[in-house]
Formats: sequence, C-alpha cells, structure tokens
Amino acid sequence: MKLVVLGDKQTSLLFGLVGVECRIVEDQNTALEEIKKIRKTKNFGLIIVTERVAEWARDLINQIRFSKELPLIIDIPDHKGHIEGMKNLAEYIREAVGIRI
Repeated sequence: MKLVVLGDKQTSLLFGLVGVECRIVEDQNTALEEIKKIRKTKNFGLIIVTERVAEWARDLINQIRFSKELPLIIDIPDHKGHIEGMKNLAEYIREAVGIRI
C-alpha cells in the first residue's frame, strides 16, 4: 500500500522532498475529485490531507473514515498552522471507538 499527500503547494513540496507522492489541491472540487480517484485505484493505504483540504471534503472524508475500507485518512496542519476548531485524529478515534487515547 502506498501513501499520498493532498495539500497546498508548500506542504506538498515538503513531503515531495522526502519522496512521498503528492497532489496539489487548491479548491473544493479538486479535493473531492482527487480523493475519489485515489479511492478507486485501491493502491493507497493512507491519505494525508491538510486541514483546509479536510474542510473542503469533510462529508466524503467522514464517510471513508467511518467505513471499514481503506484508505485511512488523517489531516495535518498546513504551512500556515492549525485551524482553530478542527478535530484531531484522537478525537475521531474517540468518536468511532468510544475510548480516549
């Protein structure tokens, strides 16, 4: 299984420098299209998205997160930092499983 990062140019560049496949996403339509394409290929086990991308595709991401299918999706802050009010991975796990980690 492979890893892919969806985010702005700067964040993608940083991951690309260490050899991670990246796709630049600058709007909601592109975010949704890229996630759907990645999911169809079934080659990816993990998608890392920036918080801004996660905001644009929240419904689709939640649908994937709460299904039992791959890929796993985690969101990270972009080069501008954390967006106030965004949930982190531990909060999603607590919602899905019901325990605090």
